Amino acid sequence: MAIDASAVDLRWRAESLDEGERFQEGFDLEWLIANGIGGYASSTAVVVNTRAYHGLLVGAKEPPVERTLLLSSLDEEVVAGNASFHLSNHQYPGAIYPEGYRMLEEFSIDPLPRWRYRAGEVVVEKTVSMIRGENTTIVRYSVEGDCLLRIRPLITCRSFHAPAGRPELRTREIPGGFSIECDVDLAVISDWGRFVLDPHWYYNLEYEIERRRGLAWREDLLSPGQFEVEVEGEASFSIMASIDRARFVGADTKAESSRLIDLMAALDPVLRPLAKAADSFIVRRGDGLSIIAGYHWFDDWGRDAMISLPGLLLVPGRYEEARDVLFTFARAILDGVLPNDLGALSYNTADASLLFIHAFSRYYRYSGDLDAVRTLWPSLSGIVEAYRRGTNVAWMDSDGLIFCRAGMTWMDARVDGACVTPREGKPCEINALWYGALRIMERLAPLVGEPWDASLAKQVKRSYRRFWNPGKDCLFDLIDPLDAAIRPNQVVAASVSFDLISRDRRKAIVDKAEIDLLTPYGLRTLSPDDPTYAGRYEGGPRERDSAYHQGTVWPWLIGPFIEARLAASRHSARSKKEAKEMLRPLLADAKAMGSIAEVYDGDLPHRPGGCFSQAWSVAEVMRAWHEGVMERGP
Repeated sequence: MAIDASAVDLRWRAESLDEGERFQEGFDLEWLIANGIGGYASSTAVVVNTRAYHGLLVGAKEPPVERTLLLSSLDEEVVAGNASFHLSNHQYPGAIYPEGYRMLEEFSIDPLPRWRYRAGEVVVEKTVSMIRGENTTIVRYSVEGDCLLRIRPLITCRSFHAPAGRPELRTREIPGGFSIECDVDLAVISDWGRFVLDPHWYYNLEYEIERRRGLAWREDLLSPGQFEVEVEGEASFSIMASIDRARFVGADTKAESSRLIDLMAALDPVLRPLAKAADSFIVRRGDGLSIIAGYHWFDDWGRDAMISLPGLLLVPGRYEEARDVLFTFARAILDGVLPNDLGALSYNTADASLLFIHAFSRYYRYSGDLDAVRTLWPSLSGIVEAYRRGTNVAWMDSDGLIFCRAGMTWMDARVDGACVTPREGKPCEINALWYGALRIMERLAPLVGEPWDASLAKQVKRSYRRFWNPGKDCLFDLIDPLDAAIRPNQVVAASVSFDLISRDRRKAIVDKAEIDLLTPYGLRTLSPDDPTYAGRYEGGPRERDSAYHQGTVWPWLIGPFIEARLAASRHSARSKKEAKEMLRPLLADAKAMGSIAEVYDGDLPHRPGGCFSQAWSVAEVMRAWHEGVMERGP
């Protein structure tokens, strides 16, 4: 099935803005395309790299991790007659140079990023694509007008996390271009024109967002030479950068465009602007699949993957891939604990294993895959048994409730090694997930002919009454010890509770969250009335980590909030209409930016922050719309 790409494209027309607006809006608008193995290409609409993570080729040496920034950008110059026009832009100390944004007429993502420049009488269109399953980027140019194009690649070879001085780069010419020897072998080749070896270093390029984040923000880049292409009338040509091939490959972008458009077609029209972002998180890991938590810097995390899986893969009907992700993480379970960071195999999360059971339950409800129930039953039941016996992160107390070590819930930020929001004790959402997991296992057991004792779930339900805080008409965030802070974890509890929480109490929880926590972009992590509330997510790592779960807004929480709110109102027509309005600001951001950020400020004007494209932000908006507003769940 195909759809009209123009109905879902993201388009930014520079000519409708004055020069200051043109630059600033393009400076703030980021884009990203991914290759399905952890690599990507990303920059801004005006192609100023504002992050150390930006580049036209960031390759995954050990897919989907070990990401290395290789091709930073391309400096493009159009020479027509006696005039010269530079299309590129860089931030240097005190200046943007050259100022190619003045030539930019339009930037769009439809579904691949595309630019249209006018340099005098010459029109240049540029499209960036990646080959699926390869660390290969292709930049394709279409030119109208008589001119000479000079294109200089700017190269480095470093971890994508931060600038690292001037790495040792060994250049040699190869047919059609050059290669760079460093930690990997990079080939940069064109299918037309000639390459002229003429090495230059570009000094003191600056990355503005890293400066604001208190991280390394300057570096030098090597340009080994330039590609020269003479055009008479019109021409099309491409430049390829790859660590997986040393010969030029055809630059037909239709296959990847068609694949992305087909993914859009599987979604409700409202969700189509999120299709490409949702797809970018799905990555190959070994013989299986996994889910990247966010771009640019996150790996595949167990907690994030389990929260994200329903929205990213079940809503679009990608059941085989959802099964593959579940099996990938099941193979990594150790003593009943799902890894927090799959790449690092760090087992320091109390909720990921329970979320695995809930994600599998949704998968089964969507797919009806009884074979998966049979195959994964030992993993599912093993998680429950491990929590009953006790794990290194959490254990069952005599009352049937789960006690967690400090820093084991999703609120796990640390400053100088100390947990900002430790939540050591019995967290409300962990125990709701625990109860839900027991009830899910009770329902699955007959499908595989296994016995199941329901008495533990009954004990947990009785013990869970202690979480009710009559003084605030909501849940304690934590018991043993008591913590009455108003946080969104109780909303998560209310959304997964089965019959654990009565409808009246669920409504009271939702009402309290709506008053204290709800913003247009999700829920705050702490009530503004709390003396430890932090309303701005800004500054260096210490400041940002201190605010991360102390008031910062997380868009993914809109999913459980809407789910709990709809359940409390028995999915009334009015509540569905209100849920639709609650999702509108995030959907507007998705339409404008092509994705949804990791976090927003707790205080007005709720500026986005963190990763500019976060898996569970995208996934929970998609799921809330699909299962709640549109009622198209299983």
